[in-house]
Amino acid sequence: MGERMNATTLKAQALPALLAGTNRQPINFAIGLAELERGDTTTGTLNALSLTAQALRFERPLPPANFNTEPSIHDERNILPNRMRRTLIRILKEKKTSDDLELALAWAFGRLKVRPHPFDLPRIDGFVRAYAEQLGLTAQHWAAQQNDSTAAQQNYFFADALDETNWSQAPLAQRARFIMDRRKEDAAAARTLVEANWAQENADARVRVLTALETGLNSGDQTFLEGLAKDRAPRVRSLAQRFLARITGRDADHPALKACMERMHRSTSGLLKKRATLTLELPATVKEHEARLWIRNAFSEVSCSELALALDMNEAAMIDAAEKDEKLMLALALMATQDRRLDLLEQIVSSRLKDAWEQMSLCGVQDLGLMPTDERLRWAEILVRPYAGKPPASYAAWSWLHRSLEAPVPEALMETVLRSSRWLANLLDEKKAGPEWMELLAAVCPSPLRDRLRNQFASLDAPLTLTALSLLDILDSLEKVGHHE
Repeated sequence: MGERMNATTLKAQALPALLAGTNRQPINFAIGLAELERGDTTTGTLNALSLTAQALRFERPLPPANFNTEPSIHDERNILPNRMRRTLIRILKEKKTSDDLELALAWAFGRLKVRPHPFDLPRIDGFVRAYAEQLGLTAQHWAAQQNDSTAAQQNYFFADALDETNWSQAPLAQRARFIMDRRKEDAAAARTLVEANWAQENADARVRVLTALETGLNSGDQTFLEGLAKDRAPRVRSLAQRFLARITGRDADHPALKACMERMHRSTSGLLKKRATLTLELPATVKEHEARLWIRNAFSEVSCSELALALDMNEAAMIDAAEKDEKLMLALALMATQDRRLDLLEQIVSSRLKDAWEQMSLCGVQDLGLMPTDERLRWAEILVRPYAGKPPASYAAWSWLHRSLEAPVPEALMETVLRSSRWLANLLDEKKAGPEWMELLAAVCPSPLRDRLRNQFASLDAPLTLTALSLLDILDSLEKVGHHE
C-alpha cells in the first residue's frame, strides 16, 4: 500500500459498514479507502475487515467514568501462625464451645495485636462478626461487608497513639480512655473535645464518654452538664444530674441518692459505747431472688463519698455501721468497685463480706469501665483472697470473674486450683465438670501456669480436655507473635 492506512479512517468509515453488513451499507472505497479495493469490492471488503480488526486490537479502550474499587486496608498486625489456623477453625466451628472460650480468644487477639489469617475469615464468620473490633482492620472490613455492603466503604481507624486530631475516629473504649487521660492533664481542653464531637455520638458512646469526664470534675463543667438535661438518653440525663449534684452540693438534685436514703435506717447500739448502725430495707414488692438485682440498680448511680456525705459520716465509719447488714454491705462493695475505691473494697471484703465474689457474681457482669489492667487484677485479688485454698465450685462465679476482668484471673487463684488436685476431682466426682469447665479453666489461666494446667488435664479423659488444650496452644502462639501492651 502506498500510504499507511489511517486507523481513524478505518474506524469511522469501515467499521460501521462491517457491523451493519456491507449489503445494507456498502463501504465507500472512493473516500480514503481506495487502495484497499484492488479491482473488486469483495477483496476490498476483506482487506478492510482485516485491517479494522488489527486496528481495534491495538487500540486502548476508553477508561470508565467511575471506578468501583475496594478500600485499601493497611493492617499491620501479625497473623496467627499457620500451624494454629486449622486448630482455631476447628474449635470455633464446634457447636458446643463455651462463650468463655470465644471471649478469651477475642481478648487475646485484641490485647496482643494479632489477627486471624484473612483466608480464614469466611470459615469463622460468626466469630469475626461478633468480635471484629478485637481482631484488627481486616476483620472489621470483612464484618462490615457481611453486615452492610455500604458500610464496607467506610474508612477504618487504627493508631497506637491518639491525639486531638484523631481521637474521635477511634473505637469507643479508646476514645473514653483518651478523654480520661486528657482530663488529668487539662480538664477544660478535654471537655471542649467532648462538646465538639457530642452530636455525632450515639447513646452508649455518650454515656461512656460522659463517664470519663468524672475524672477532674469541676465547676467549669457545670454549663455543659446543665445542657444535657434534655438529652434523648435517660442514662445521660441521670449521669449529668449526678455530676451536677456533686459540683453544686445540692443533694436534692440527686434523685438516685435521695431514693437510696429513703431505704436506709440509722440507729444506735451498744450499752457503754454507743455506735451507729445502718440497715437497708428493700421495697415490699422485691422478692428474695430479685434483691441483688434491685440493689445493683438502686445504687448504680450513687458513689460511696456521696452516700457517706448524705449520712454525715466518713466512709470508713459508714462501712463499720453497715457491717451486720449483708445486703447493704453488698451495695457498698458494688459502689466501691464502681468508684475504683479498692481501699474501701478491701475493708468491706476482708472481714465483713467474705463471699463478695459469689454475691457480686449474682448481680450480673461487673463493668470495670476505664479501670486499667493492674487495678483490675488487684480488684480480683481482693475478692478471691478470703477464699484461701477453697475457691467456689460455681461455674457462674468463675465465668463472671473472667468476663468482668476481660483477662486471665490472678495467678494466686489459679495456683490454688493447681495445688489442689482434689478441687477439680470433686467437680468430676459430682459430675459437675464437663468440657465447658475445662475450657473456662484454660481461658482464665495466666500464661506462666499453662503447662501446669496441661499436666492436670493429662490425667483426665481426652473428650473432656480436647478443646481446652487446643485453646491453651492457640493462646501460647498468640503470645509468641503478639505485641504485649
